[in-house]
Amino acid sequence: MLQERLNELGSAILNIKNRKVHITGFTREEMLQSYLHKGAKNWSSIGLYDLHDEEDLEFLDIRDDALIIVQKNGNEIGRHQYKHEAKQTIEFKDEEGKMISRTFRIRKSVYSDHYHFYLVAAKDEESSESFGRKQSLLFDGKNALDCFLAEEYGINL
Repeated sequence: MLQERLNELGSAILNIKNRKVHITGFTREEMLQSYLHKGAKNWSSIGLYDLHDEEDLEFLDIRDDALIIVQKNGNEIGRHQYKHEAKQTIEFKDEEGKMISRTFRIRKSVYSDHYHFYLVAAKDEESSESFGRKQSLLFDGKNALDCFLAEEYGINL
């Protein structure tokens, strides 16, 4: 539930205190910045969630341009934000040798060297367990992403 909420927000501050996550949500980054720098009371949502031992928050699927600030007991420990870099349609053969086309997106992390690659599944295949081409991958840098694209799909960006 916490992960789903995180992925819906336009921007947010997550403050982890005593096995709880306090979320202050904003519609967009500018509202969060105004809250931080001007003290504006412009949040769009406030929530409290339990943090379970097995729960690792992932920031790969946050919205484009959403700024997520992570705090522990009020002290900032990280920031996550991805900016759109590229969107392209590719054609390749599936497991049965049939030509199919898919769209992929590439996003760049603002606060690290990471790149996020997401290959979009077709609507009729999104829930299929057998569809092996749906991918959401994080790469340590541009070179690692470029090598993957060249090897897997024969693409040079």
